[in-house]
Amino acid sequence: MAKSRVTPLKTITIPRLELAAAVVSVRIHKLLKGELEYNNVEEVFWTDSKVVLGYIANEAKRFHIYVANRVETIRDHTSPDQWKFVETQYNPADHASRGMTADELCNSKIWWNGPEFLWQHSKMDSHSQYKVINENDPEVKKVVCHAVGTQQPTDILERLEYFSDWFKAKRAVAVCLKLLNSFRGKGDGTTKVKGNTYKPVNVAEVSEAENVIIKQLQSKAFQKEINVLKSSANHNSLIKGDNGKGTKVIDKTSSLYKLDPYIDKNGIMRVGGRLRLSNLTDESKHPVILPKTSHITQLIICHHHKRTNHQGRGITLNEIRSCGYWIVGGSSLVSRHISKCIICRKVRSTTQGQKMADLPIDRLEPSPPFTYSAVDFFGPFYVKEGRKELKRYGVLFTCMACRAVHIETANSMDTSSFLSAYRRFVGRRGPVRQLRCDQGTNFVGAKSEYEKCLKELNNNKVRQELMKDQCDWIVFNMNVPNSSHMGGVWERQIRTVRNVLSVLLDQHGTQLDDQDLRTFLVEAENIVNGRPLTVDHLNSPESLTPLTPSNLLTMKTKVVLPPPSIFIKKDLYCIKRWRRAQYLANQFWSRWKKEYVQFLQLRNKWTTPKRNLSVNDIVIIKDQNLARNQWKLGRVTEVSPDHDGLVRKVKVLVSDCNLDNQGRHIKANRTIIERPIHSLVLLLEGNA
Repeated sequence: MAKSRVTPLKTITIPRLELAAAVVSVRIHKLLKGELEYNNVEEVFWTDSKVVLGYIANEAKRFHIYVANRVETIRDHTSPDQWKFVETQYNPADHASRGMTADELCNSKIWWNGPEFLWQHSKMDSHSQYKVINENDPEVKKVVCHAVGTQQPTDILERLEYFSDWFKAKRAVAVCLKLLNSFRGKGDGTTKVKGNTYKPVNVAEVSEAENVIIKQLQSKAFQKEINVLKSSANHNSLIKGDNGKGTKVIDKTSSLYKLDPYIDKNGIMRVGGRLRLSNLTDESKHPVILPKTSHITQLIICHHHKRTNHQGRGITLNEIRSCGYWIVGGSSLVSRHISKCIICRKVRSTTQGQKMADLPIDRLEPSPPFTYSAVDFFGPFYVKEGRKELKRYGVLFTCMACRAVHIETANSMDTSSFLSAYRRFVGRRGPVRQLRCDQGTNFVGAKSEYEKCLKELNNNKVRQELMKDQCDWIVFNMNVPNSSHMGGVWERQIRTVRNVLSVLLDQHGTQLDDQDLRTFLVEAENIVNGRPLTVDHLNSPESLTPLTPSNLLTMKTKVVLPPPSIFIKKDLYCIKRWRRAQYLANQFWSRWKKEYVQFLQLRNKWTTPKRNLSVNDIVIIKDQNLARNQWKLGRVTEVSPDHDGLVRKVKVLVSDCNLDNQGRHIKANRTIIERPIHSLVLLLEGNA
């Protein structure tokens, strides 16, 4: 016998539909049992719903009404042991619910004969693991337990943790005390609990609230000392040691031992000190003692720091003490507060610093001179052309490895002049693999010109041809804007050249033409290249001749890398002169590694790692052309850690907000700029 139901139009979940089908199965079982009148027949119920098996086998959980009623119907006529699990593909009930054609129905063995495992004599497993209800099943009623607990009255100091202003904290406590007195019938009759009349607190009430706060604070921080003072017969007696009368004294290990404290008539502990006979006010002679670790203490420090217009530690601390407060360890607390004050950071804080970075590989790799170079402009110098006075600039190229210099002249600081100077430099000194510089407009323009030329050429074909000669395109390595310290190698060389030029110009006068200027620059280049790289053994008569950049300037081959060979001392007497030059070059680099590279080992400054700037840090950007109060505010959006994990350059989001004629804000222009950390002042640490 078979029977099926049509799914109702009202939306019902799949587990509920499966449970309704199980109820239909139980009703058919009841009908057949009554009509056939068979005795001792074992009934077995099969379902492909694991959820229904869990509902029927449940003994502990409670269901909602729909599921509970149907489970009760099933449990009234069957037992959970009679219910077993069948896979969907072996369940003939699916044919009735899903529908079949007449041909499919006639040829369906499962519909007419049932699944094959029913004809087997082996006992089937009841699949007890499926009879477990999921804890998150929506049909299971949630157990709600209501508990009533008592809470102790909250400490007033904990409530004041939410305040960031000392006066507002006192005023809030004064209002609470006024309301409390009104409830107790001690008010002035103006405040009405259920009415709308309210009279603001006055100075006396604020002062009373301050005394309440300080008494609570002292009783929590100095409970031991207060108990000793209250138990003493005379609060004004000396407390430094036993006076021979059995008076209890404060322990010498206490932070209040040297303050000679006493408790006044209001129950507040004050400093006794040595100023009792002075003409100062009572608040100045006997200030209130405050603990070191307390939010109230921080509020008082912040309040008086603002009253002194964000002055330094000494003025702020004196203001606090003159107003009648003595903070234990106050000097360090005031210094710590000033170090975190945003306005003080903006006005007086120094720029960020970081441990000095390791030397780049191009300063440590043995290579022919000017393979890894750096360039910068210096000047201007004035020359005479007839009656006209013209500007000329020096273009200094320096080798990153041997520290040799090459100086060219330029008529202007534009891109064309730099490219012309660069072509003269490469024509005389050979190919360059990498060129370091700052982000001057002329250098940025030259880089753009080279990139534009590369796009016009067959880049891959030209690159392959150059690779045969172990050459490559020049790589521009530009420093971050406003980071002159990152180009210290060539900046120091420019200073050296200037020192030489100052002597030459002093000797030959100020009337120059182009020819004289070029001569002077070549003279300076010759002198700078003749300087020793190390001075450690100059005073020793047995030391070798010191290394100079001039030792190697004429030994550079056209190929960037050295020839593939091994050069020995016998090559000095070889007929092949190029092998002599290569042996001398190897000797130079060997001494360069031993004498000069080790000299670069020390960090003369910036030796300690500092906190790295992180994303969302608020900073102000240093600008030499503006006053400090006009420096722009920015937010760090991206950091660039070096290989050692330290951040030395970041990207900052800057927003320029303008005003219209009515003083309203116009849409801000947001730009992202890249800056070194040495040009930034940290105002507020953000959360990344």
